[in-house]
Amino acid sequence: MLRTRLFLNLLPFVVILMAIGLYAIVLFGRLANSVDTKVTENYRSVLAAQAMTVALAGMEQEAWSMAGKQNAASKVFTQHQLRFEANLTAQLENVSLPGEREMNRQLATNYLAFKSAVTELASTVKPESQHQVYEQQLAPVVLKLNFLLEKMRKLNHQAIVATSQNIQNIKREVSRLMVIGMVVAIIISSYACYRLSRSILQPIQSLTKATRELGEGNLGQPVPIGSRDELGELAVAFNRMAAKLQEYRQSTTAEIVHLHRAMEATLAAFPDPIFVLDREGRIELRNPAANDLGTSLRLENELPGRLRALAHKTLQSGENFLPHSFKEVASYRLNGADKFFLPRILAMRDKEDSMFGVAVVLYDVTRFRLLDAAKTNLVATVSHELKTPLTNVRMTLHILLEKTVGALTPKQDELLQAARDDTERLLRILNDLLDLARLEEGNAELHSEQVAPTELMQMVTEEITDTASAKGLKLSCKLEPGLPPVAVDRQRISHVFTNLITNAIKHSPPGGEIQLRAASAADGCVQFSIADQGPGIPEEYQTRIFDRFFRVPGQTKTGAGLGLSIAREITVAHGGRIGVKSSPGHGSTFYVVLKAGDSNV
Repeated sequence: MLRTRLFLNLLPFVVILMAIGLYAIVLFGRLANSVDTKVTENYRSVLAAQAMTVALAGMEQEAWSMAGKQNAASKVFTQHQLRFEANLTAQLENVSLPGEREMNRQLATNYLAFKSAVTELASTVKPESQHQVYEQQLAPVVLKLNFLLEKMRKLNHQAIVATSQNIQNIKREVSRLMVIGMVVAIIISSYACYRLSRSILQPIQSLTKATRELGEGNLGQPVPIGSRDELGELAVAFNRMAAKLQEYRQSTTAEIVHLHRAMEATLAAFPDPIFVLDREGRIELRNPAANDLGTSLRLENELPGRLRALAHKTLQSGENFLPHSFKEVASYRLNGADKFFLPRILAMRDKEDSMFGVAVVLYDVTRFRLLDAAKTNLVATVSHELKTPLTNVRMTLHILLEKTVGALTPKQDELLQAARDDTERLLRILNDLLDLARLEEGNAELHSEQVAPTELMQMVTEEITDTASAKGLKLSCKLEPGLPPVAVDRQRISHVFTNLITNAIKHSPPGGEIQLRAASAADGCVQFSIADQGPGIPEEYQTRIFDRFFRVPGQTKTGAGLGLSIAREITVAHGGRIGVKSSPGHGSTFYVVLKAGDSNV
């Protein structure tokens, strides 16, 4: 196995290092013992010789003071004598060199002779005899003792020097052996590394080359199997993986081709133009209808300008663009006729919810657009045609009720008043229908000006305060400080707020409160809201209450169902948006968001 090969190749290097280390440990241990034994003992002998030399000189000097004074040894002589004898005793026990024992014996013998000479000198009274004893007995013994002590000192000093030299020789020997061992270890390890690198790097290089080929799609390059160790097992596993990948590629290629053809056929079946864009906004795929559109508009692999901006916005924000009205319709002149397309831009995401492109679908709404325009024109035409005779009938009813042409019976007066009220209601409905038709056609002219939210809310509340008070309702107004002015048509936007507040009054219980608020919103806009305490609107009807003629089922309040539709069209014409938040039993809050500053309306 690879582990065994690695161990066997590195084992000689480890063995050599261990052998050198053990040899060095033993050698240094012996060296330490040698230094401790020899150098210490020799040094002690040197110190003892020096101490005895000094003590001997002291005793020789004090011997004259004791001459002729038997049994009168001085204190100083006694101290030198004790010091000499103590070092002599130590030296007699410290024998470490050849010849040192004989030297110690001679030293002890001569010391006894020295003591005898000192005793005889002390017992001699005559000066002539004292000089004779000193010259014949004491001086020669002192010379012999000094000679022996000097010889002892030199002998031990030379032993210390020899020991130091021996240590240097041992150090050089150890260094030489360690260098030889390291050279041998380096040679063996280099050879082992060379063999090991060949046995390991070659399979790894082959595996790397095969992996690179695999990454480039070439699955037919097997890795040679040169051993049965872990590298051989890795090569076998890699070859099996490559074979599996090749089988998988062969099996999936046909499936991918089939799916691609199915997708192309599916896209081709759609009559509406479809463009598929990548993350950078480049067109990756389009169906035949999209090709025809690009050819007719003379586009070179790109979207029309407005659609390109919408797609870029979706790519940046990740939010789908899903319009619900004909306001976002794009019209193009194709084959001599106007075509209307409603764009829908969908963000495409993978399993990790990462966006990798967008799909632009252009729904052909030309037929629906024409039908809607015909319906709007029909409603406007009928309303306009009915308004003139209905106005004449209204005028006639007013003349009759004024009794300028004769008196009326009570029953006639009652019938005429009912007819007048119905006529007034019909005229209001016709006017609303005409306004709605003009707004939907985009023919409503707006006279925009900068109006402060405070002034706008004050203008609306002044118009509606009496109506709210008559029903016992309280109007409260709360404005956030520092709101910017909004660009609006005073008359048109006043109609929106009046309609919303009138609806709130209509559905609020007596004694309730209607709250008007103004606060800042996102993108520098201002949000106005009207909250009531009415019965609320079920959630399933909240998206339909802005449709024409729609009324919440079960509602007892009168109305044609056009007020909220007109309010929505006016708000959209101002570039804003309108909505509602409500839950049954907790009232309703209608909000209008308008652009602030110098917004283009």
